[in-house]
Amino acid sequence: MTSNYIKYYKEIKNRFMLALFAWSFCLSTCYCYKETILFILVNSNSSFSELGDKPYFIFTDVTEIFYVYLELLLFISNQIAMIVLLYQIFMFLSLGLYRFEFIKLKLTFQIFLISWVLSSILLFKLIVPFSWNFFLSFQESSTSFQPISLFFEAKLNEYLQYFINLYYVCLASCQFLAMLVIALTNLSEKLKKTKTFRKLFYLIFVVFSTIITPPDILSQICISGILILVYELLIFLKEVRTNMVTN
Repeated sequence: MTSNYIKYYKEIKNRFMLALFAWSFCLSTCYCYKETILFILVNSNSSFSELGDKPYFIFTDVTEIFYVYLELLLFISNQIAMIVLLYQIFMFLSLGLYRFEFIKLKLTFQIFLISWVLSSILLFKLIVPFSWNFFLSFQESSTSFQPISLFFEAKLNEYLQYFINLYYVCLASCQFLAMLVIALTNLSEKLKKTKTFRKLFYLIFVVFSTIITPPDILSQICISGILILVYELLIFLKEVRTNMVTN
């Protein structure tokens, strides 16, 4: 019995060391390409690319650029290390599971990865540009409606913090939405009332789009419409597959 505990302890230690090695390797690699990573992060915002020139930021502390690079490298390395650590936990637990438990755990891990990728794409392509343009629209001056001139100069550390906060909000929302959709889908499969739960899904999609988008009705409608179309497509494919199996 003691030898089994020692074996498990060594395996846990080795898997933890692999995750730590992945974190260290990612940190050192990102440090070599820190300027490129920062440029990709900033250039993902279409508001900067539309200026036709290099992105412009200010800093008020001589050590600010160093800490921005450090925070950016730690942020990326932590995300990669978290995925590697979850994979190691999944592989460690898979050896002691039944087949149906392994399939459920594997499906959960795959859903996490897919939601993570989709949330990152949604963040880069939609949420950051839309929210940035929305908040910057308040500085547009007009002699008739806004007599006070407002001018915004972005600080690099504040922009990075703004991006990280949006990332965590988007990631948590996508993970919650994915798990909720799976739970409701399983419930509807048991009760055979998929169409009855359709209104509940629509409400969840509207609430989700309201949380992750700025207070702009157009962006909320776009996100809600995309989610509803994807959901209807999944229902259609499910019905087609059910009919093929029945026939």
